[in-house]
Amino acid sequence: MTVGKLRLKDILKLEKECTATFLRRIKMDEQLDINMIKVLTQPPVPPAVHYVNPRTIMGQFEWDKLKRQYRLLADNHCMICQRYVSHTAGDWLELHEQYEYDFINLTQTLTGYVSICHKCHMYIHTGFLELQLQRGDISLEKYQQVIAKGEALLQAFGLQKIMYPNEACFYDPEWKLSFDGKLYQSH
Repeated sequence: MTVGKLRLKDILKLEKECTATFLRRIKMDEQLDINMIKVLTQPPVPPAVHYVNPRTIMGQFEWDKLKRQYRLLADNHCMICQRYVSHTAGDWLELHEQYEYDFINLTQTLTGYVSICHKCHMYIHTGFLELQLQRGDISLEKYQQVIAKGEALLQAFGLQKIMYPNEACFYDPEWKLSFDGKLYQSH
């Protein structure tokens, strides 16, 4: 049985389990690609480039076109966890940018895109997820489900989140986005 072919109720049950059995099921699933799982390791976006991103640089029209292309490529499945996404209210694929981080030159370089489910996307953006929890936009249970799913996927492949060398590096105002051969800064 593969994660990509399970019914939604089975997926929700698996996400809540987060047990050794769940980890073994993930690891045995040949449809999951470690290179896609690695997307979950991305560190938080440095505050200095929060509002500098491909979507704002290319404009909404081009961004929407790119989203449609990646949704077709994903064939209604999260490119990370392979969960079927129905594209009904509250359940759609979201486009996420993949980056490499240079902690010495303070550069975030766009390396690609993935079309992913909301839970995988929120796990990547844990800082925003925590803000939603603090504001009461999501429940503690929903927060815990997102974290458990992401941690289980990483654990199954022996991966962990990439960490900044120190807090000063994360908050450094000199961070830049490298996109399409150009460097962008928010200030």
